[in-house]
Amino acid sequence: MTSPHSRALPPLTNLPAPRVLPRESPSLVPPDAIMVESKGLLRRRLLRRSWAPGLVILGLWYALLGLYVLGASPTFWFLSALVALGEPTYLRAATVQLGFSRSGLATAFGLLPLAGTVLSLAMMQLAPSAIAGMDPRRHLSERGFQREVATRITAILLAPPLLVLLALPLSVVLGLKQPWSALGAGPLMALTLGAGAIMLAWVLVRRTLAVPTLLGVPDAGEVETAGRLDRDPAVRLAAAKKVLAQDRRHLPPNPGTAARSGAFSPRGLLTALVRIARACLVWVAPTAVGLGWLLFGTADAINTFGGMLETNLVEIRSALRWPVLAVGLPLLGLVAVGLAFLPGLAVLAAEGQRAEVVDQRTYATWPERARVNPWEARVVTLTGVFSAVLGLLGLLTGTVLLVLLGETTPLVWSGLVAIALVLVPLLGVGATAAMRTGLRDVLYGPAGDYTRRETPYALIAPDIGTRTQRGQDPAVRAEMRRRLQAEGAGQGVALLDVDVAGERLWMDDSAPGATDAAVREADLGRGRLPDFGGEGSPFTRGADGAGGAGGYGAGGYRAGDDAYFDGARSGGSRSDGSRSDGSRSDGSRADESHRHPIPDSITGLREP
Repeated sequence: MTSPHSRALPPLTNLPAPRVLPRESPSLVPPDAIMVESKGLLRRRLLRRSWAPGLVILGLWYALLGLYVLGASPTFWFLSALVALGEPTYLRAATVQLGFSRSGLATAFGLLPLAGTVLSLAMMQLAPSAIAGMDPRRHLSERGFQREVATRITAILLAPPLLVLLALPLSVVLGLKQPWSALGAGPLMALTLGAGAIMLAWVLVRRTLAVPTLLGVPDAGEVETAGRLDRDPAVRLAAAKKVLAQDRRHLPPNPGTAARSGAFSPRGLLTALVRIARACLVWVAPTAVGLGWLLFGTADAINTFGGMLETNLVEIRSALRWPVLAVGLPLLGLVAVGLAFLPGLAVLAAEGQRAEVVDQRTYATWPERARVNPWEARVVTLTGVFSAVLGLLGLLTGTVLLVLLGETTPLVWSGLVAIALVLVPLLGVGATAAMRTGLRDVLYGPAGDYTRRETPYALIAPDIGTRTQRGQDPAVRAEMRRRLQAEGAGQGVALLDVDVAGERLWMDDSAPGATDAAVREADLGRGRLPDFGGEGSPFTRGADGAGGAGGYGAGGYRAGDDAYFDGARSGGSRSDGSRSDGSRSDGSRADESHRHPIPDSITGLREP
């Protein structure tokens, strides 16, 4: 995206289709481009800071357990507490009537939240594997990258309470023995508030993770400040490039390209559905929690006071009978499937605004993009309108079916009216917000396929081993050498460093005594000396011995080479009749094919 703080540029139109960048193998990322030494170090850092999210999760488990107990009949619990102010024994009788016991409640509140917290923290062991392979360059902004890291870790930590919340109504439907005998108004209110508690815990856990400390990088806010206010122009420019990268997925897509119809591809449909669902968690879900608490709480109060006349205060009557669920759940699924097709339909409907586009570049703020790109603004608006219309059609269809089935109770009518007046408009708002930031993902795919943000790191942690061991991998060193050669002139010193550091790669340090240079007395007693490249050494091609045919002695020379060098130092002839200049006494040249060639570089030592 284009930063609002950057220098104004003339409008750009008729841009060519963005080029898809080749994906780089994470196993070939050089050590200096890896953030953390290893996944083990990431795991230890997470455990050291686990106390903060652990306290939040402990409070969440206590909240869920309390809602489960109160969900049996919230109004009856409230009335029992008022009566217990004058008669304490009445609360004990109410507890038994609702299917609980004092010992059972004490054990549950003493052990279950702690066990759930330990389980959630144990799931933290999976977090390093979930984030280690992330490439920061594939995220358009530093803030977005750090937010995604926090989201993945939070999802792992809150997976156990979320699964428990989803499994609880299923256990009621299956008829498992428990205080909740049916999905009455009280249990539904408890489930609704439980969902709200998990959403609140999600926000708090994300805030307590401290991703910059975990990864050992500056906070995104600090980088943004440096990109605007640092006094050093070079530092300011580097920070600005790290904060935000230019999104090359311009809109509208060029005619005839795959992105033109990308919204109807399987990838585009799934991306649209995920984007709208995530936006609904922000725009629709909190309001739905409030409406559920209001509607189901009121229904529970009405049922409780109505039960006083029937002398049955604790019976749980099902608030949503099976015909309501049989109609509502399939319609909800059909609406969700329809939402995935709406961005593609909006693209077709906004074709008339293509000629009105002033600038195809991607600006950071929505007002700027809407001002210069009416086509994008039209697609976003139409997606929201279509979503609201689709939600309303699904609601009207469900209402007609429920009327025909005779399942229109006061609670059902109240819920239908609340959905029509509040949740359906919010669905349209959520879909609009989703396409403001996700339309390019729907049409093109991830931003990292077309753009690489300028950041010094390309990987969070190695998938296997450590960062130091990654630097000793021959394949990684070959890739480093290839990249240095591709950069051209001025890389001679860097290439030399890579070669020198790679010499140890050809030695097996895991062999017994390979790294031990000490002379052991036991070896001396057996007449065995350390291998310094002498006779019989495989490193000097002397396996045949100095006296055998083709045998080489110390340093890689044949037997008799001492006399050869003695003659060379004296300037006279050698024992074989040759002279120091390489000629023989009879005028012919000596055969030098047996001697080692002098390599022209350090790399030449490894060349066959």
